[in-house]
Amino acid sequence: MAKRGGGQYRIFFSHAHKDRWIALQCAPLIEERGKGRVRVFLDEKDIEAGQHIGDSIRNSIKECDEFVVLLSRYSKDRPWVLLEIGAAWGLEKLIVGTTNNIEPREMPDIMYPYKAVDLNDFDQYSAQLLKRAAVRR
Repeated sequence: MAKRGGGQYRIFFSHAHKDRWIALQCAPLIEERGKGRVRVFLDEKDIEAGQHIGDSIRNSIKECDEFVVLLSRYSKDRPWVLLEIGAAWGLEKLIVGTTNNIEPREMPDIMYPYKAVDLNDFDQYSAQLLKRAAVRR
């Protein structure tokens, strides 16, 4: 896992394994738009062979400035995704739900109080994120 550096705004991107293609599209898009100011943790790219997966995830959630969770039919009931949401909640992280083909009423109970963004409106979320990252610098 890369260490925090250069005042980067850190995002933890939570998703189910079956949604990894979407996550692998979103993460570089966020970083590209962030122009070096934003760094996205994504397990597929940031956990190396031999690293302890749980420790890497826990540490990345602790270090993140913002927690993004891709909520889909595949992820909304997955134990690991729910565990990650709970960890972010317990650490009082900013939690952003991104929905993909589910209704707000289908989101996990812990996500109900949070305004979510539909994956189709991801550009809107990106713009808001970049404003938050600029303020954090």
